[in-house]
Amino acid sequence: KGRLEQCLTWLNSYLAESGLTPQVECLTYGPEKQVYQIFKRQKTGGVNDHDGWFMVNQLLPSEERVKNSPAFVISEHECSIVGNNTGMVLIDDSGVPPQVCDDMMGLNPDMWCIAMGISVAHWQEWAQRLGKRFTLFCRLSDLETTRMEMDSAVTWESIVAMCLRALKTSEVGLWDPQTKRFLCHIVVEMFPHAILYVGPGGTFFRYRKGMLPKKSSFKKRGSVPCYDTMVTAMLTINIFRFNCLDFCRNCFFAFSKQVLVNWKVLNDHGYHFDGQLELPELDFGSVCPADWPCSAVECGEERGTRLRSAWQDQASSCQNDCPCASPEMIRSDPNFVELPKTSTEFEKNLALVASQSWGEEKKKALRSFFHRKYASHCNLQNDGVRYAGHIDTIISVLHSLKEEVNRGSGFDHLPMCQIGHLRTTDPAEIDPVITLHQVMDSYVSKEAVLRPLCIGVFGPPGSGKSFAVKQVADEIARHYDGNPFDFFEFNLTQFASPEEINAAIDPIRASVARGRVPIAFWDEFDCRYNGDEFGYLRFFLPSMQDGVTYVHGIPYHIGRAIFVFAGGVKASWEGMEDLLSPENTEQLIKSKTLKIPDFMSRLRVVLDIDGIEIPAHLLQESATEEDLEELRRILHKRALIIAHQMQTHWKKAARKSSGLLLRLLLGEYKFGARSIEAVIEASRAADRLVYGLPELIAPSAARIHANWRVELERRIDQVRKSAGLRAIW
Repeated sequence: KGRLEQCLTWLNSYLAESGLTPQVECLTYGPEKQVYQIFKRQKTGGVNDHDGWFMVNQLLPSEERVKNSPAFVISEHECSIVGNNTGMVLIDDSGVPPQVCDDMMGLNPDMWCIAMGISVAHWQEWAQRLGKRFTLFCRLSDLETTRMEMDSAVTWESIVAMCLRALKTSEVGLWDPQTKRFLCHIVVEMFPHAILYVGPGGTFFRYRKGMLPKKSSFKKRGSVPCYDTMVTAMLTINIFRFNCLDFCRNCFFAFSKQVLVNWKVLNDHGYHFDGQLELPELDFGSVCPADWPCSAVECGEERGTRLRSAWQDQASSCQNDCPCASPEMIRSDPNFVELPKTSTEFEKNLALVASQSWGEEKKKALRSFFHRKYASHCNLQNDGVRYAGHIDTIISVLHSLKEEVNRGSGFDHLPMCQIGHLRTTDPAEIDPVITLHQVMDSYVSKEAVLRPLCIGVFGPPGSGKSFAVKQVADEIARHYDGNPFDFFEFNLTQFASPEEINAAIDPIRASVARGRVPIAFWDEFDCRYNGDEFGYLRFFLPSMQDGVTYVHGIPYHIGRAIFVFAGGVKASWEGMEDLLSPENTEQLIKSKTLKIPDFMSRLRVVLDIDGIEIPAHLLQESATEEDLEELRRILHKRALIIAHQMQTHWKKAARKSSGLLLRLLLGEYKFGARSIEAVIEASRAADRLVYGLPELIAPSAARIHANWRVELERRIDQVRKSAGLRAIW
């Protein structure tokens, strides 16, 4: 009954302003269960003193949900209420929806239905009978408890893939394997940052800019109920307006935008309490001018006719160039995704992204799962001959880089994740970095610890291993009064003997004694000692396992500390796992002698960071679409590093020329990101209005870190000139 009251509150509030006059009747069935919610006011920075109420506890009834809920028996008197209606909103909190579909269709032949229930696995009959006239709104938690093999995924790609995998199972029964289409409309909430639609017309997903799934965000002030009934009411009002609910791309673009706006209000400001708890005033209106669904442009002739018929007096306000849901706006929104139609390749990607595994195949699938279309700057020459794909890709990223370093807006069209100064567009990089964030934050917040937290970080030289760890630590420190961390860096190639490890731990223990959390970065931990690679590892085992270090046989407790082991010989975790391959018996025996398996078992998180080298085949005329996506990913990573280093070392006000940026973007760097930093830091930050190639460090010094791809630069410059692109630079 609580959900019913919430839906009615939302509906009554906004129907009064909409000019619509539907008659709303309600029936309930089954025994009512009392649920008590405890609210507490938190400071939100709002202007209203009565806002900011969040639920901090919920007392549920002791009895469990029954497997067979009471039948929904409709009396003769109630038949007059439920008959001759255009639609129904069906709210089920028992887990088994009422089996009255045939009765309802008999009483209302043209009915539509929006259903809201905790179990998506019981709505098959409704979906089969009503088809597109049936919309199921479910929470992400409904899928978790029903069918979903949910892991602790922190990327939207993984969350969406697991949703689709669950919804396509025969147990849920809403997917037709013969036609490879969903039987009905399904809307899945991922409050407060995302919403998913799957249905006969396609699959669309929108998430809030810069936000990751809620699991990875801080949530300490309480929860916000009623967000699900709000969406149900919004769906209902849309059907009241247009007498249909067919989600095309533009429809969901406009609808999802408004949902996230309303959710943000709820999440930021909570509820109003002045004698009693009140739902806030939200906007249920269309995001388009004059309350007209601009999405009708792409809904097809039949539906477009129905919509225009319902809104003839306002049809003129919906034009192809409507700014609210125009094709250009949808294409330029990095946080709105249209997933491809089902195919063998897509299903293979879906299985990989949703799988409980990690490796190169899954990373590749993650990067291609949300296939995004990027604007092209020079598709055709004047004579109609198509340019090589890698040229267009380079120019596209170059344009973004120039807009970023000069105006700060070049990366706005990219799906960006930022932790401190670490920015990335790569979901395969976001996943381990956010996981590292979670584990470190959990460790630091524990009341007591037994041993140091041990982390492995792998990547080629200059890939940014220590930078990533420092940025994660800085992000965690923002939530404490003062930075709790001390950072120590040791390079094991400079150690003469294992005794120096104990000497290095002394300042770490002193930091713990001062109440700090030391982060010890053990660089090149896999270097040689006594003629053996990984020769130092066994000397770390006591501190990793028992949290002690031995000096002259006397144990000393280390306390709360974070040990980060950065690889120098092995560029990836897979390289270490290869040492334990049973196929090479001699190597396996030696690995066990050096205690490599014991060391590996004591690591809690492993982070692989890719380098920024551009393989030669990506810059060839024969580069495939897959190659070009990989090239774009590497160039975006380079562009983010270049922009950060320019902001750090150069004057922000000066304009940076395209020639300078192109050279930095394409260079062959000998030591990865470290070389980019060295070149920019050593170059002249002259007091000029424009920074160009004359400001770049001379070749005699630049050769230490980089070789320039001058021929490719010249070719790209010629392409830009012939395509008439000079004006945009």
